[in-house]
Amino acid sequence: MKEKYGHLTNVELLENRAVHNAQPISVDILINNAGFGLFKELSALTDQEIEDQFEINSIFPIQCIRFFNPKVQLINIASIAGKIPSAKSTIYAASKAALIAFSDAYRMERPDLIVTTVNSGPVKTKFHADNQAYLKKVGSNAITSDKVAAKIISALGKNKREINLPWQMTVIAKLRAIAPTLLDYLAVRFFNFK
Repeated sequence: MKEKYGHLTNVELLENRAVHNAQPISVDILINNAGFGLFKELSALTDQEIEDQFEINSIFPIQCIRFFNPKVQLINIASIAGKIPSAKSTIYAASKAALIAFSDAYRMERPDLIVTTVNSGPVKTKFHADNQAYLKKVGSNAITSDKVAAKIISALGKNKREINLPWQMTVIAKLRAIAPTLLDYLAVRFFNFK
């Protein structure tokens, strides 16, 4: 994967299957921060690119949860794209929606564990290094990684179900749950930034 997606870091765990070959351990808090997206139309994605996005964004975080077996709190870094999908993010959005749904189900399976899902919109990080035009288009809606980190730190030890950032995306996600057809229309018409 590194050869194809050189900007990824820490893929050694995934490539070497370290979580499969070692004895599981137990930690108090696990923060799962895996994220990788290719933003192009579905027809332009290869089967391998589709599999890689699901592997990194959905499957590997679940495997890490089994391996590290958090006892106090699990924080899964998903994406607001899992709640508000957009054109050219079909696979990324689907893979993050899978992590959100997993988190919701796991919260029911493990009521003794605090399960928090972080759903951020655009964050000013290396994630968008190849797509600076996108960050310019979303403008002030892009948030800093420091803001995301501060919100996560403030949620440690608290029974917080979700952190949705920025606040505008929270409102849109709630509206989309009520009126999905209208929000899909508006997204295609006015917010197709990728």
